[in-house]
Amino acid sequence: MEIEALEKFLVIAATENLQRSADRLDTSPGGLSKTLKRLEGELGTRLFDRVGKQLKINDAGRRLQSRAVEMVAIARRIRSEVGELEGNQECRIAAPTMLQLAWGTFIHRKIISEESGARLSFTSAYEALALKMLSRGEVDLALITGAVLGQLSSTMDARPLGSVSMCIAAGPDHPLIVEQGAEVKASLSDILQYPFAAPRISPFCGEERGIGSDGWPEINYPRKVQVVVNDYGVLCQLVKNSRLLAFLPEPLITEMGGVIVRVEDGDIKSSEELFVVGRKTNASWLSKFAEWA
Repeated sequence: MEIEALEKFLVIAATENLQRSADRLDTSPGGLSKTLKRLEGELGTRLFDRVGKQLKINDAGRRLQSRAVEMVAIARRIRSEVGELEGNQECRIAAPTMLQLAWGTFIHRKIISEESGARLSFTSAYEALALKMLSRGEVDLALITGAVLGQLSSTMDARPLGSVSMCIAAGPDHPLIVEQGAEVKASLSDILQYPFAAPRISPFCGEERGIGSDGWPEINYPRKVQVVVNDYGVLCQLVKNSRLLAFLPEPLITEMGGVIVRVEDGDIKSSEELFVVGRKTNASWLSKFAEWA
């Protein structure tokens, strides 16, 4: 039984679709189908129930899935330690786009400082999906907020990464920015005169919660939301290059080249505790985060 076949099986098990699996693995559906049939032949059992062109993992497939996660993780560690991947270790991380934007650069710098030849692979996924990908062995780590710590399985472990405060962001040419600097102060009444860009879905769990899902206390301090956008990459560009304000994580504002607007009055506070999660059976990357916390 080849490790490469198990790695492909895990992707097929996650998608239950040969075409999507082939797209993810940069191969052909036909090639994956042959790999799957060989694996089933070796094991003497079907791993998926087939209904037309649809695949549905069965009990045998689920049993192999849990074992394959462990076997692939062990194989990756051996390759790294023995030398096949030496100097080119890959750390696969699943996280909401917001956390990637706010913490991606920090994580990259820290990992490279520890493992100069390491390679990072980021996948955008809301918290619940990120944890599922971790349990299925598709990624090595997941970044989450403290709100979903209760969803961790007994096979996972979490380490605190820090906390992130939400702040008002403005572009360098916004009227509130009277002089250049990393941050400015303004009264809440002055701030609320200007339009905002805001999402309708939570940036972390992905649930649609309407305006205010970014953590802004909308009930107490209603804003003029001129643009609704759920893509935070687009939102950041709008803020940076226009006169729109937004409520964003402090490190993200710095990374995007924006300016932090501190509120002189009013209770505009929101923060999230952040955690990095890994599997207990493959704790090598997770242990490095403990050193950085």
